[in-house]
Amino acid sequence: MASLLLIVWLVVGSVHVGAPLVYFGLMRRIGAKRGYEIAQKPIEPEVSVIIPTYNEAPVIAKKIANLLESDYPLDKLEVIVTDGGSKDGTVERVREIMAERGVRGRVLTQRERRGKSYGVNVALAAAKNEFICLSDAECMWNKDALRNAMKYFSDPSIGSVTGVHTLPSSGGGLSLSIEGSYRSVYRMLRLAESKLHSTPVAEAEIQVFRHRDIKKVDPNVGADDTCIALCVVEKGLRAIAAEDVVFFDPTPGTYTGRFRQKFRRGQHIFQAFLKHWRLIFRRRDIFSGVIFPMEFFIYVLNPLLFPLFLALTVTLVATNLLIAVLIGMGLAVVAAIPNLRNAGTTYLTNNLTMLAAILQEARGKKQLVWTKIDETRVSSEVAETPVISS
Repeated sequence: MASLLLIVWLVVGSVHVGAPLVYFGLMRRIGAKRGYEIAQKPIEPEVSVIIPTYNEAPVIAKKIANLLESDYPLDKLEVIVTDGGSKDGTVERVREIMAERGVRGRVLTQRERRGKSYGVNVALAAAKNEFICLSDAECMWNKDALRNAMKYFSDPSIGSVTGVHTLPSSGGGLSLSIEGSYRSVYRMLRLAESKLHSTPVAEAEIQVFRHRDIKKVDPNVGADDTCIALCVVEKGLRAIAAEDVVFFDPTPGTYTGRFRQKFRRGQHIFQAFLKHWRLIFRRRDIFSGVIFPMEFFIYVLNPLLFPLFLALTVTLVATNLLIAVLIGMGLAVVAAIPNLRNAGTTYLTNNLTMLAAILQEARGKKQLVWTKIDETRVSSEVAETPVISS
């Protein structure tokens, strides 16, 4: 019986922990050796920048100022702020700033809050330009982010370009340290998958695509960014994350804030992956054959193995002294080494948040409208401009 339990534990552990680690290792090697293998010629088409807002008065002035600091020609930008019924004066503040700075654009308002995707659809219907750029209100771009994103569209195979996170250069507690560990792996995966073909997960902080490819997004899916990436792949195009398209996005400094953010984001990606599951093995390419099946496993299936693996581990420790000692020694090593400790904590928190997100989705609670995390909305009067580097 003890031998059978050990075998089952090893099999489940190999699938639950081993398979993602092997995939991460392969992607790290590929990403380090491979380029995008696409044309990258500077182009400057007209772009409609869509900024969804809801009670963004503390950050919207800084957002628009950051956009105007871009080295992309301002006369080729149309700024569309689509507001979901803000109660804090966001709309009035945007109109004031646009008038003061001579911004070419408009403000679209909804009487009631119906979710971000609904607001994006309102803006898509009103946008006039060939290219669309989505961007969240609280994020800041590197000065050359949009220009760098646009050059990839000189290659007709590209359908969507998103960017990569950076973190503040200093400061922060354990929660931010764990987030940094997570984002380093996350960033590596997005870039490596993009160099092979496409990455299924995009970032709403900056995402550019052709208007003709995406006329509307599904209002019943929270991750409009990821849905857009998967939609363009379905059209036979590539959806990439570009390493020179860099942005800063505030990270919650507390475990509670981080859990809420990961919980919501995880559920929204889960929704998008389920909507586009038919992409798995649909075509004879590396995206449908390897990348998307593996990411689908990581986000949708693997979290369900977490409670089973945990239960098997506890049972094994309780019934086998030698295994208990070995596992205890392994955990002690992990706890003693900061990088391993952060990786272990990331493993636990990611599995717990994704499991909670899956259960939430199973209960029919989609979180298409959610409560904002206040600590990521810092007043523009007191916030320092982040140091953004690639």
